[in-house]
Amino acid sequence: GATDAEGRPWASIRAGAPGFVAAPDARRLAISAHPPVGDPLTQAIGLDTAVGLLGIEFHSRRRNRMNGRVTAIAADGIEVTVDQSFGACPQYIQKRQFEFRQGPGQAAAPRRGAQFDTDAQRLIATADTFFIATQGPKGAAASNGVDVSNRGGKPGFVRLEDETTLVWPEFVGNFMFNTLGNLELDPRAGLLFVDFESGDLLYATGEARVTWDGPEVAAFAGAERFVRFRLRETILLPAALPLRWDFEAYSPALDATGNWRQMDETLSAEAARNSYRSLVVDRVVAESDEISSFFLKPGDGAALPDYRPGQFLPVKLSPAGEGTALTRTYTLSDAPGGDHYRLSIKREGGNPPGRVSSHFHDHLKPGDEIQAMGPRGKFALDDSQRPLVLISAGVGITPMIAMLNHVVREGARTRFHRPVWFLHGARNGAALAFGAHVRGLAAARDSLTLHTRFSRPGGGDELGVTHDSEGHIDLALLQTLLPLDDYEFYLCGPQGFMQDLYGALRGIGVPEARLHYEAFGPATVLKGPSTGDAQAEAPSGDPVDVTFAKAVRKVSWDPSRGSLLDLAEQEGLSPAFSCRSGLCGTCAVPLRSGAVDYLEPPLTPPEDGEILICCATPRGGSGPVVLDI
Repeated sequence: GATDAEGRPWASIRAGAPGFVAAPDARRLAISAHPPVGDPLTQAIGLDTAVGLLGIEFHSRRRNRMNGRVTAIAADGIEVTVDQSFGACPQYIQKRQFEFRQGPGQAAAPRRGAQFDTDAQRLIATADTFFIATQGPKGAAASNGVDVSNRGGKPGFVRLEDETTLVWPEFVGNFMFNTLGNLELDPRAGLLFVDFESGDLLYATGEARVTWDGPEVAAFAGAERFVRFRLRETILLPAALPLRWDFEAYSPALDATGNWRQMDETLSAEAARNSYRSLVVDRVVAESDEISSFFLKPGDGAALPDYRPGQFLPVKLSPAGEGTALTRTYTLSDAPGGDHYRLSIKREGGNPPGRVSSHFHDHLKPGDEIQAMGPRGKFALDDSQRPLVLISAGVGITPMIAMLNHVVREGARTRFHRPVWFLHGARNGAALAFGAHVRGLAAARDSLTLHTRFSRPGGGDELGVTHDSEGHIDLALLQTLLPLDDYEFYLCGPQGFMQDLYGALRGIGVPEARLHYEAFGPATVLKGPSTGDAQAEAPSGDPVDVTFAKAVRKVSWDPSRGSLLDLAEQEGLSPAFSCRSGLCGTCAVPLRSGAVDYLEPPLTPPEDGEILICCATPRGGSGPVVLDI
């Protein structure tokens, strides 16, 4: 990589038989090769020219980066003195075996233009590799100069938006930001595409801008950001390279990346996330005596809306004997980013047993269909890098597995392994879901600490093998396992389990902001009286009297008390609810008098004369609210 007389960067290439590059000493590199005829940097390379070099072997996936200046020019090439040199990881390098041809033969005339012509578009559309040259600010510092690097992806990862515009995804790199840092300071860039079969070379120079985030970036699997390149000049040199390659294998790092079609489908799915669509049961897997996982794929084969680990899926189905369809919400029990959803559902006992859970277990089989909206829910994994403590009991393990799998996958992708303590309580081994899976993850990762506690071990359970301790998860266990640190806690399980742990953690000074929870049961408000933490400022609003008519109780509401469902639970009442998102209609109650506003518009509007208390608040200035609770 270097700049021409106009200061424009170009990415260029030198190739030769093995041995054409030598290091006379630790500070110099001699390159015995000339550029192809028509190369844009032929006249630009002179004494003291700043250059960026990338030495790359496709067959070994090895590469080394170097920046320096030309300190000698000889008949057979140039010598460069090193300013910086470093090895780089082998990510995104496709494996190829090369064949060297002594000369390029009769060189065809270079084809210059201000647009990507048909041949250039063909090369770009099939490319799985290209090279990019950028430059830093002028100056004497070693970090100021020219840099060149490679980019790799699945064929077609570079998208041609029009005859002068390209865009490509940037995946996780080496965290040095040589290329992107330069582009933030100077958007000028040079690209080089190589046809590995024909030896054609496509050069381009222009400006590149980074899109750091947004819905499109989020929808492209594996993308951290996009770069959009606008062309100023292009040069095509047919059959100019004296090397040919035979393709062997794509980089394993590409397995976690998507493509443009999938991105477009994901964006379409996101736009329709509030509409029901058909999902087909792909397979059913028993996870324990009580819990089975149902793998769901889209009936139309299109992409699924994304979600955050911990969120739930609203479903609608008609169990046998039911006159109308029933809606339920079930937590997604796997990391996002796949081609399916997984629901791990407990068979609910009781008399009568759970209608929908029983229908799942007794009747749904591969090929059956259910209806579902896009995932949603406020209980979701944060994006911080703080150590993570996941604590669950019973079927509360389902969101924790989604979070754990996501953290493990992200660690493999980004090479930042977030410390995780995973604590789960179960009756015994027969009731334990995902036990072997979590043990396997813990055995392979120093960043994951696992502790399983059984309350009533069975005959086949063995302390130290199937479980780590006996009893119930409590504060004493946490204080034994957790070093002093600033953790994010996530809690999920039955109401008593949740209340005890929440109170214990608050009692030893864990801030409310570090405690995230989801409970199964009639009430989910765990917060007790304030213990002096700084509180978020409540929204403004005048107090309103609320009467729970059936309970014969009158209380004062203000914005700090949340929704009407929150208020009822704070007063010890247990109204019915399910999704807490204005979706399922379970929390609908008659409004005898007064008026309400909704924190968010409910997706399922209530019947006339009813309100959804999970997302409703009293309307100030409209008089007292009387609810049929």
